[in-house]
Amino acid sequence: MNMIPSVSRQIAFVQYDDQSSSMTVQYHTGFRASYTNVKQDEYLLVFTSANRYDSLMRLTESRYMEENISTK
Repeated sequence: MNMIPSVSRQIAFVQYDDQSSSMTVQYHTGFRASYTNVKQDEYLLVFTSANRYDSLMRLTESRYMEENISTK
């Protein structure tokens, strides 16, 4: 499992599980979004990007939303 800490002021971290090709975005508010069928090379683009937040938004804006889980 890979993790990108402190993506932005809104996002605490992004976690990727290469075994299940899933990604979890944890917001500072406690909101958690889970995405499936995320290819590892797509995740790596976010990980290596100079602007991780924008790259993450492009990746997630129209695809992969499986469910949203509030952890409050």
